[in-house]
Amino acid sequence: MEQGILTRRSLLGFALSSTAVATFPLHAQVFPPAGYGKPAGTFPFEPEVFRERRERLMRELKTGLAVLYGADNVVTNSPVGPAFQQDPDFAWLTGVTDEPGAVLVLAPGELQDREMLLLPSRNPETERWNVERVPLGAEIERRTGFQQVARVSALGGLVTNLAARHKELHFLGPLVGPSSPIPQVLDLYGKVAQRIPGAKTIDSSKILPSLRIVKEPRELEMIKKAVAATRRGHLAAMRSVRPGWNERQLTELVEAEFRAGGGQGLGYGSIVAAGRNAASLHYTGGEGPINEGEMILIDAGASVGGYASDITRTFPASGVFTPKQRADYDLVLAAQNAAVQKLKAGVHFRDLSEAAKDVFRRAGRIDEFSHGLGHFVGLHVHDAGDTSQPLPAGAVLTIEPGLYLQSENYGIRIEDMYLVTPTGSEHLSAGIPRTAIEIEQFMAAGRT
Repeated sequence: MEQGILTRRSLLGFALSSTAVATFPLHAQVFPPAGYGKPAGTFPFEPEVFRERRERLMRELKTGLAVLYGADNVVTNSPVGPAFQQDPDFAWLTGVTDEPGAVLVLAPGELQDREMLLLPSRNPETERWNVERVPLGAEIERRTGFQQVARVSALGGLVTNLAARHKELHFLGPLVGPSSPIPQVLDLYGKVAQRIPGAKTIDSSKILPSLRIVKEPRELEMIKKAVAATRRGHLAAMRSVRPGWNERQLTELVEAEFRAGGGQGLGYGSIVAAGRNAASLHYTGGEGPINEGEMILIDAGASVGGYASDITRTFPASGVFTPKQRADYDLVLAAQNAAVQKLKAGVHFRDLSEAAKDVFRRAGRIDEFSHGLGHFVGLHVHDAGDTSQPLPAGAVLTIEPGLYLQSENYGIRIEDMYLVTPTGSEHLSAGIPRTAIEIEQFMAAGRT
């Protein structure tokens, strides 16, 4: 082939087909037994669940093709790096949560190459140090539910070949700001468009959030299990903490109770802040003392099946609010209640936010409420969804007003999770003391 000239033969040479996959020398492969090697399978549901989700997405796309990159490993100097966390969109569509650097290619108009999973090439020497990976073939197809699985080295030729036929390159998002790096997929599309006359990028970034915002019953089951584990941790903290402890001790107690309650991980890094530390919205310390007369803010949630929970409680270390603490606490609770009263399918998130802000405005305290009212929750603690659109039934979100008062050496945030219903909402995080009197009574009972 003449350098720089794209021919039909070169396109076909890069194309992914069942014939190309079948010529892989399977007789030379050594497959790990069931339960070993990665990808281990789809998580937390069976492959059919993710196949149906991909079909839903392709029905929305209708034509063209779409490329979605999974997350890459976090590179560190440590021989044992942090746990890998898959991109939520990629996890929702594939269930492949243990393969860094994977790529999904969808082509709704194709018959054979309609959906393809591309995985990084194997390195047997590296695998001797970390984890064995499954060779290409029938076993990896069975585990992932993809009939077409290849290596990421085929990506450029594959996308070029598909773009030559279909022209439309769908960008699934997310959108990023001008100071952020150009998304990898947009860089790929740009290179392809320079080589395929007529190929163009289509903004389809709203499709996946619109599909993911309404939680399936199986997703709600996972979220409710995560909330149940989280409830156990927050109750243990209220029941057990005493002045003289420190934030680290309390964090360890909370997270141990998450695990004992069935939690499989953390929805995010736990925030346990005592006294003045709680006046920092997303406090990043964790070693401070817990003193008599101080308030404690715990913003922590377990995860189950990759689905997060997110709950915050603020309570007095001694078990009894001072009059000033209680007045401020009751104001935050009133703001939360005002928002919850308006929550139902069809309302806009800004209506909830304004209801909470009106409570603070009437009290002359609006400047002390310095963050958003809440967010969607799902595979990510700040999950996919468009807050500019009316809330649909089936969405899960937090409502979390707060006041942050360095002058008083405390911050107060009350955060609960709600499932939007056609006529109102379901309080998913019910059962954790929420009013001042409930907190004092619960803590008093734990001290007898």
